[in-house]
Amino acid sequence: MADRIEKPRGTNDLFGDDKRLYDSLVEELSSSALRFGASPIEPPHFEEESLFVRGVGESSDIVSKEMFRLDVKGEHEYVLRPEYTAGVNRLVIENKLYASPDLPLRFYYAGPVFRFERPQKGRLRELHQFGIEFLDTKIDQLTALDALLLFYRGAEEALGRELLLKINYLGSFASREKYKAALKNFYQDKLPLMCEDCHRRFETNVLRILDCKVPSDIEINKDAPYITDYLEPEDEKSLEDTEKALESLNIPYKLEPRLVRGLDYYTGLVFELYDPMNMDLGAIGGGGQYGSLMEEIGGPSFEGIGFSYGIERLMMSLDQEAKDRLIKSVKPPLDYFIIDLRKEKDLVPVILLDELRSAGRLCSSASYQKALSGSLKMADRLQSKVALIFDDYNPGMVIVKDMLTREQEVIKAEEAENIMAYLMKKEKKVC
Repeated sequence: MADRIEKPRGTNDLFGDDKRLYDSLVEELSSSALRFGASPIEPPHFEEESLFVRGVGESSDIVSKEMFRLDVKGEHEYVLRPEYTAGVNRLVIENKLYASPDLPLRFYYAGPVFRFERPQKGRLRELHQFGIEFLDTKIDQLTALDALLLFYRGAEEALGRELLLKINYLGSFASREKYKAALKNFYQDKLPLMCEDCHRRFETNVLRILDCKVPSDIEINKDAPYITDYLEPEDEKSLEDTEKALESLNIPYKLEPRLVRGLDYYTGLVFELYDPMNMDLGAIGGGGQYGSLMEEIGGPSFEGIGFSYGIERLMMSLDQEAKDRLIKSVKPPLDYFIIDLRKEKDLVPVILLDELRSAGRLCSSASYQKALSGSLKMADRLQSKVALIFDDYNPGMVIVKDMLTREQEVIKAEEAENIMAYLMKKEKKVC
């Protein structure tokens, strides 16, 4: 026997109810995005490496050590997409969608992203995201609140319970530069005690040290200065307005002054979402505003705000009631289930299945190898409403069995159209 080939480390196989759950969750989140006026969008699974170097930033962990580079011939250096935002902005530029008179542009997406990191609970090398990007020449408060409201409400509806929103405000360029100087001064004498990544971040983007997950560095970060102490008056007003709006909308939130996002393009409002019943999962989603990303990759002067959920983390947060509800929405019961036990087969069952499906009915059939008892159990597992049984005890006939009441009757089955006419007539009587 040949050696068994297994899935790559840090990936999942989606099948059965897990796949149904994934599809239903994406469908529900898409429905939420549509209610907010967003349209679906899908950039390629791989892009030029320079898109993320210029857009995401060289100091981010994604670019410095987590990208999957493709070994391909030719002059292009391609990578599997590690996130969506840069690709969405590239798509908007290349297809001149920014010229639309209908602003802000509102897009949503769903699919896999790829990051080479150590797999652990809720953290994969191939993970799936659902997210949105709102783009405009300037992101005003209404657009920002709309994105934030969709972020919270979409997950709240999917999980069926109250969640915890954490927010921070990274401020304008002037605010961030003052804050960076304060952080550098704070970390200067503590750097020898910190991890290698923090040494690199100190030189490239000192804000990212606040995002370090090393326990000893987390303790040091507890005494770091707050960015809220360095905000410009305009930034303070924006943060204050956001907090007032969240309170008016009855959205539970916490101001987290040391919250930063892991990508370099964020400015202004940033946020993360947590499930209070599964805090060990970490954030189930995050996002924020960005200012110069589109210009950085060759486009016009546009701003954006966006977010993404980790779909796997959302799935892990679902309770059984929510899972059952979502699975049921994409796993409807079968209308008809055919069981053919005859030694000599004909085409009547095949033609009947085709006619029933053409009429919009959901149908399946048992394997010829299955006995009657096993076939009926299969029909029950598939929640079939009616079983149609062909056997040699009733030649030229078919048994029509109601799987709910277990009542049955025998009708002529010489032609598929005769059976079809009977079934349609019976459906009308039931209605």
